[in-house]
Amino acid sequence: MCGIIGHTGQQATQQFLIEGLKRLEYRGYDSAGVAIQNGSIHLYKKKGNIAALEGYLPEKISGNCGIAHTRWATHGKPNNENAHPHMSYSKRLVMVHNGIIENYQMIKEDLMAKGITFSSDTDSEVLLNLIDWEFSLTHDLIKAIKNALTQVEGSYAIAIIKSDEPNTIYACRNGSPLILGEKDGEYFIASDALAINAFANQIYYPEDKDLAIVHASKGISFMDENGVPKKIESEELVQTNDHAQKKDFEDFMLKEIFEQPDSLRRSFIQPSASSDIDHLVEKVKACNRIIVLGCGTSWHAGLIGKYLIEKLARIPVEVEYASEFRYRHPVIQSSDLVLSISQSGETADTLAANRLARENNAMTLGICNVKRSTLTRETDYQLYLNAGAEIGVASTKAFTSQVSILTQLALFIAKERKEELSKNTMQALEALPAKIETVLKQSEAIKQLALKYALANHFLFIGRGVNYPVALEGALKLKEISYIHAEGYPGAEMKHGPIALIDYSFPTFAIVTDDENRSKMISNIKEIQARNGKVIALIQEGDNETAQVADEVISIPNTMDELIPILSTVPLQLFSYHAAKIRGCNVDQPRNLAKSVTVE
Repeated sequence: MCGIIGHTGQQATQQFLIEGLKRLEYRGYDSAGVAIQNGSIHLYKKKGNIAALEGYLPEKISGNCGIAHTRWATHGKPNNENAHPHMSYSKRLVMVHNGIIENYQMIKEDLMAKGITFSSDTDSEVLLNLIDWEFSLTHDLIKAIKNALTQVEGSYAIAIIKSDEPNTIYACRNGSPLILGEKDGEYFIASDALAINAFANQIYYPEDKDLAIVHASKGISFMDENGVPKKIESEELVQTNDHAQKKDFEDFMLKEIFEQPDSLRRSFIQPSASSDIDHLVEKVKACNRIIVLGCGTSWHAGLIGKYLIEKLARIPVEVEYASEFRYRHPVIQSSDLVLSISQSGETADTLAANRLARENNAMTLGICNVKRSTLTRETDYQLYLNAGAEIGVASTKAFTSQVSILTQLALFIAKERKEELSKNTMQALEALPAKIETVLKQSEAIKQLALKYALANHFLFIGRGVNYPVALEGALKLKEISYIHAEGYPGAEMKHGPIALIDYSFPTFAIVTDDENRSKMISNIKEIQARNGKVIALIQEGDNETAQVADEVISIPNTMDELIPILSTVPLQLFSYHAAKIRGCNVDQPRNLAKSVTVE
C-alpha cells in the first residue's frame, strides 16, 4: 500500500517522479505529492489521483533530486494536509513514508510537550518530526535517523531529503518494501520495481534497518543498523514494461482477464528447467502436513489447493488466513510445510506468518508473481506465477495462475501414486488456455446478462466441493469492484441461514460445473426459486438438466473436475467487470482498496 519514488542524478527529476507515480498508482490513489530539491525544497501535494496532482503542478520544476508518494490512507483522512511528502516542523527535512508507526501517539504527545506542532493527522509526520528533533540534538542526519528509528514500533519505508543538502536522498526500511536502482548516473528509490522499470537496469535490495545514502555524483552507499558500512551487490532489473500498459483495452482489469490464456501457459512448470521442483517434491512428500497461508484472493486459491492436494496427493492440508495465523498461537512442527501465497510477495500479514513458521523450523515455500520480492527472499523454496505485472487492484490472472501452480504441485506430489491420473490431468491443464479463449468470446453475452442484474444490492454465490472457493472468489470480485454486497457460501450451508435473505430482489449465482455435485446443486436452485429468487447457473456445455432449471445460464467448455476452478472463475470475473462498468465504477482503482497490502 502507498507508493514511493525518488530520484537524484544529472537529469531533471520531475519527469521521473511523475512517471513513477503513475506506475505506482495501483498501490494507492487517495492523494499524491512531490518534493524537489533545488537550493530549497519545492513541495506540492494534492488530494485525489495522479491526474489531480499533475493538474496542480507547475509545468516545469527545475531540480535533479526529489521524492514523491501516492497514498492509501491509514492514519488521517485523504486530504491535502495528510498527503505526502511531509515537511518537518523546522522545514529543513521532507519525507515520504510507507508503513504504520504503531506507537506514534505516545511519541506525538512527547514531541508536543517539547513545543513541536503538527499540520497533519498522520503517523508519518510524527516520525519525521522525531527525526528532526533528534537532528537538533546531534546535528548529524544519519545519527538522527538511526536514533529516531530505535524509538518507533511498527513498519516503515522512508525516503528523506534535506533543504540545504542538494542531490542527496536518505532511505531506510523495516518490514515495508523499498528498493534502489541505477542506470547511467541516474539513481532511484522505489517501493516497487515497476516504478523504475523503464529507468534503471540495476537494482539493490536492502535488508531491514539498512540505511541507504543516494548521491547524484557519489552513487549509492549502504550501512547496517549499527552504522557499519556494508556492500550490497546489485542485480539486473528484468524489463516488464509491456504488462504495465493498457494497450487496446479500456481498463487494466479487462486486459488482464483477456491475458489469462497466455499467463496460464507461462505458469506451467517445466521440471527439467527448474532446479527446485524435483527436490521440492521429495521434501513435500516427507511432510506430515501442509499449512497454506494467504489473504483475500490468495486465500481462496489456497482453499482450492487444499481440495486438490488432499484428493490427489493424500497429504493433509490446513488453509489459514495469514492475518489470523500468528495471533492464535498455532502449533507448527518441523515436519510441516508452510506454503505462503502472495501475488506481490509483499503482503505484510503473509510475511509475518511465514517468519513465524521459519522460527519454528518448518520448511517454507512461496508461491509468488514477483521475483526477488520479500517473500521469495524469505522462503526455502519458490514457485513463480510468471503472470506478468498485474496492475488492476482486483486480482484476475494472478488467481488463475496461483490455482494452476497449486494444481501442478498436487500432480507432481501424486505422480508416483497415480501416474495415469497425473498424466491425463496435466494434458487437460495444458488444454485450458484454448478453452479460456472460448469463454472470453462470451464477454458481450455476459455483459448483456450483467445489464439485468447490475442494479441488485445483494448477491449470493454458491458452490459445492472445489467450487465453494470459486463461489467465494466470485463474490469477492463483485463486491470489490461494483460495490454490490455479495457473499459466497457452500451450497449445503445455504439452508443454515442465507436462505432467509432470498427474495425476488436477491439473485444467486450457482456454480454447477462439477459432475459430482450437480444433483445437489439443482436442489439448491429449486429451493431458491421456491422463494422467488432468480438464479444464474454456471454450467459445463451439454448440461441440459441444469439449464432447464436455472433462470439464466452461462456455459463453459468441458474439462476434468480437478481443473474446473480455473475455467469457472473467468466468466465470474467478466460478470463482475461488466456489472461494475454498468454501475459507473472505476474497476482498476476501486474505492478504499490498494493492490499490495503492505501494512497490517
